[in-house]
Amino acid sequence: MVTGLILVEHQSMEEDTLKRVGLSNAKQLVIGQAWGFGMVLHLAANTSDDFGKALLRFAQVPEVTKVLTLALRYRE
Repeated sequence: MVTGLILVEHQSMEEDTLKRVGLSNAKQLVIGQAWGFGMVLHLAANTSDDFGKALLRFAQVPEVTKVLTLALRYRE
């Protein structure tokens, strides 16, 4: 299992927009506002490949300007 914290920077976006992103084999566990930056998400996935695909899906949301990994943890 791979878990991580990611920062999703955006211009002007509702939290529900990120909640509707389909992530296949990954799940977003928590969303919180990072005022002045965007939103911080706690993301969990079965594999690092699934985690990477989830990051790409967030990056493809039209209002998103950047997606950054803040922390990453691998568990067996």
